[in-house]
Amino acid sequence: MCAASTAPGAGALAAAWLGRVDYLAAWRLQEAVATRVRRGDPERLLLLEHAPVYTIGRRGTIAHLVASPAVLRAAGASVYRVDRGGDITYHGPGQLVGYPIVRLGEAGDLVGYVRAIEDGLGDALATYGIAGRAEKGKTGVWVDLPDGRAAKIAAIGVRVSRGITTHGFALNVSTDLEAFARILPCGFTHEVASLARLHVAADVQQVADRCAEALAGRLGRALVVNASLAPARDDEIPADAPVRSATDLLERETVAV
Repeated sequence: MCAASTAPGAGALAAAWLGRVDYLAAWRLQEAVATRVRRGDPERLLLLEHAPVYTIGRRGTIAHLVASPAVLRAAGASVYRVDRGGDITYHGPGQLVGYPIVRLGEAGDLVGYVRAIEDGLGDALATYGIAGRAEKGKTGVWVDLPDGRAAKIAAIGVRVSRGITTHGFALNVSTDLEAFARILPCGFTHEVASLARLHVAADVQQVADRCAEALAGRLGRALVVNASLAPARDDEIPADAPVRSATDLLERETVAV
């Protein structure tokens, strides 16, 4: 990341670009970092990419996974049930995934927090000349395709546990959008966009830089970039954390899609 640094302290958001990270490893890292934030460490923004993976949120159903296990395996994909809000979504190469781990509080404004993420992503898209917006009654960031159709360019799904947020957003940069044809993204049929589909060539890490700056602004935090991040330790992951029992649904012979 390349923005100017600010010393860590109260109100700081420490951002780190992690590159390509296995989904379960990133989920475990979120749990560990959430534990650290509860203990007083600076709030964090983890920025990364995943190998192909489909995740099903708390409101989701495997019925929204419309491709066969054979097709999914051929695409190199995994499938996990996760503890965030929302339905089913896709993560993969060319997509910026962001996990803000911040103190929302036990009675925090979750709707306001999601709106801040939407607005921050919209601010970052605006630096590329892309007009992103929220759609009434829908979560995420939407754009207009050249033919005027609305399309979703960023999905958002979060969790708050003991006042700390995990999970976050996925912004399509140069993502293979055919991967979304294997699901009903977020549980309903809609067009999906990316910067590439809007004829904007951008590097995922460069987009991460701009999103970090914009999100810190919308969340009212001072951005700390290139923040060091220790690996997750097992004792930092709560014993009841769903990640401990998570398994790839495609590894079950009885999986039905």
